[in-house]
Amino acid sequence: MKFPVFRHIGEHTWLWIAGFAVLGAVMAMLRLSTPAAVSFMVVGLLIMMKSQGTSILSVVTADPVPEEEAAESPASGTIAAPTQKAA
Repeated sequence: MKFPVFRHIGEHTWLWIAGFAVLGAVMAMLRLSTPAAVSFMVVGLLIMMKSQGTSILSVVTADPVPEEEAAESPASGTIAAPTQKAA
């Protein structure tokens, strides 16, 4: 990770989870139910990802498709011409 912000988030994930939980609790006390629900949803997703061992930043920063697969995909514009059957 070349950016210090990404390293900070990766090393302190549980603090970010606790912060979102506190934010959700404060919003719930202020009767802001929809933003509180979104905050608790983020907490749940982060906990699930962290407990699976998934790096949260790899979801955001890693390229999901390797370059050799990207070169072969139809989305790259290199579609092979269909073969015609002999009549």
